[in-house]
Amino acid sequence: MNHTRSKFLAASAMLAAAFLLGGCETTSDTRTVDAKGPQTLNTSAINPQDWANAADQLVASLLSSGALEKAPRQPAVLAVDRVINNTALSIDTDLLIKKIRVALTQTGKVAVTNTMGLGERAVVASEAAEMDEMQTGKKAKAQKIDYTLYGKLIQQTDRANNVTQNTYTFQMSLVQVSTGLTVWEEEREIAKQTKRASVGW
Repeated sequence: MNHTRSKFLAASAMLAAAFLLGGCETTSDTRTVDAKGPQTLNTSAINPQDWANAADQLVASLLSSGALEKAPRQPAVLAVDRVINNTALSIDTDLLIKKIRVALTQTGKVAVTNTMGLGERAVVASEAAEMDEMQTGKKAKAQKIDYTLYGKLIQQTDRANNVTQNTYTFQMSLVQVSTGLTVWEEEREIAKQTKRASVGW
């Protein structure tokens, strides 16, 4: 009798556990949101919305300055340098560079060259030039650069009470190669505050 009762209790316990585990299962809910919209996640670090806003504002400032219209030819040939990351974050600054390259190229005022790029861009451009020379027997003539565009990303952290504020500054400069003069520069700041949750007892 006791043995039968023990088996019954064990079986009941297993069924109850299976029911509880099954009830705890949840399905993930994934949705697509606008990367520039208000539904994107906001964190203390730089997110895609920040990149997009910074790129849009910097490009708008450059175009409104009229510096590109003063180039000796149209479209002006532009070499984009890398963005120096002086923050505590591990950031792929190519996200910002790519957005700016695309926006400037679409205006028709700029032709972006990769022949004087750095890192991976330079390797790709070099291999493309070698392939063209092998196929045509002629060495490609490199385009003279009118401008170089470079930037820097800076972070400043301030704390007061339970609030931490990270201010990210995007700096960008356009240099005329023939003179070495900076013909345009701009910076944009994004301040992000994070409030530490209080611990209740």
